Amino acid sequence: MEKVTIDRGDIAALSSDVRVAILKSLDTRPMTMSELADGLGLARSTVHEHLSVLADADLVTHENARKWRDYALTKKGRRILHPGRDHRIIIILGTSLVAMTAGLLCVTSYLRGFAVQGGSVVREPLILYVGEALLGVTVVLWCLAVRCRRGNPSIPE
Repeated sequence: MEKVTIDRGDIAALSSDVRVAILKSLDTRPMTMSELADGLGLARSTVHEHLSVLADADLVTHENARKWRDYALTKKGRRILHPGRDHRIIIILGTSLVAMTAGLLCVTSYLRGFAVQGGSVVREPLILYVGEALLGVTVVLWCLAVRCRRGNPSIPE
């Protein structure tokens, strides 16, 4: 897990409510200066000044992909907005490992069966269903971890 070091410049950049609002707006998707100005109800010149401060602090970046500049959060900016996201991934992957292990044990137990008197083997279908469900949960947790890693904002905090 990478640590984010915050210095005086970062604290100064984050000391404005407008700049924090800009960071939160850019957390949803990259935006142009006009989109930010319209969304926040500010003049474009004001937004431009705040974006310059945020860019100097390496919290936002811009791309000249088309006629307009698209502003987006940098990795540092995302980590400041979502400091616990890496912990969530570790918890999700740990839980998926437990679910996968339990699911494999259940499926293996079903395949081996239980020996009863007389030498016959009995297989309980409920154990197979539980194992399959746990393996399904494992796949869902892996997909959730991938979405968290990509920085998808639709994942609950």
